[in-house]
Amino acid sequence: MINLETPREVLVSWFQTEFKDLVKSMKNCSHHYDEDNLNAYHLEGDIFTHTMMVYKTAELLSKDNDLVKWSTLLHDTGKPLAKEILDDKKKCRFIGHEGISAHIAVDILNKTDISVEDKIKIFKLVAMHGDLFHHIKSDGTIKDDILKVFMGEKELLANLVHQVRADSLGRFYEGDKLSNTLFTHNLPEQFAPVIDKLSNGFDTEVDNDKPELIILVGAPCSEKSSTRNKLLIDNPDLVVISRDDLVESFAKKINLDYSETFKFLMDNKDIEADEITNIIEALKTDIIKNNKSVLIDMTSMSKKSRRKWIHSFPKHNAKCILFIRGYDELLKCNKKRELETGKKISKNVILNMLKSFALPMYSEGFTSIDYNWLPRRF
Repeated sequence: MINLETPREVLVSWFQTEFKDLVKSMKNCSHHYDEDNLNAYHLEGDIFTHTMMVYKTAELLSKDNDLVKWSTLLHDTGKPLAKEILDDKKKCRFIGHEGISAHIAVDILNKTDISVEDKIKIFKLVAMHGDLFHHIKSDGTIKDDILKVFMGEKELLANLVHQVRADSLGRFYEGDKLSNTLFTHNLPEQFAPVIDKLSNGFDTEVDNDKPELIILVGAPCSEKSSTRNKLLIDNPDLVVISRDDLVESFAKKINLDYSETFKFLMDNKDIEADEITNIIEALKTDIIKNNKSVLIDMTSMSKKSRRKWIHSFPKHNAKCILFIRGYDELLKCNKKRELETGKKISKNVILNMLKSFALPMYSEGFTSIDYNWLPRRF
């Protein structure tokens, strides 16, 4: 039985034996470009070594916080899939690895006896572990926007500070070349005044007379459709905006499968405008004019994609439903759907969606966020 309190020796052993391929990929993935061009932030070298150093640091500095320790074990599992080699700069980068790591973490957590509530907390920490670096000024002070960004997420920020401290200290780096104020032991004390001002959950009164804007967030094969159907049963007047619906409708018209139609529309932007974009714009106009509630059934993985809808319907109560499914589960479900329906989405497309993933936050304008954790199915 693997749970939050599993002893470190048992947990580290289980992680390596249960997920051999993942651990192998982490050991084989270096932060360095080559032996002559080292990553100044990660002199320790490979991803797995860094992970073990971060986990050990969390044990020493946050020994009573099991959520933080688990998040440090899982935080960089997506780096091998996110790695890009920049030959012109003789360096590597791992843009978007947080989103991939968070979804790989789901597969791992679903093989434990950890409660769903705690799994979600660990998922959020892994997804957000790179964000804190954006909120510290070069002089070490905290940017004013952090209170807005983490509105309603007091526990998340409190744990994130400990996770980032372990991540920053669990490495070897060239201090004389870097000026990063996160490489310090006193992050919890530094952030304490900010954390004290936050609350857990959104506590502003919601105007129930306003129409609803419901945004579904999740990669393809995240079971968004089943929730959409339930919502429509409860509210048949809910207007659905779904690009996939329009693509599939057009596919039937021209007698092509989904993948062929998608490519056709990308190659013929004038037709795409008539058959997709203009129809969505007409729906938006009607929704605003007649004060209707609306459901956005798209992946909406990035903040930018969600912001577009929230700005389009500023007089609606914006609600988010996040669907959390593991990376391996997404790939297996995607393959099954392709065999059954012919709808094909490549592995690279799914990976790019996970790279773009940003955890939905109240600060985006949401009045509520529901987390739909999906167990193993395949």
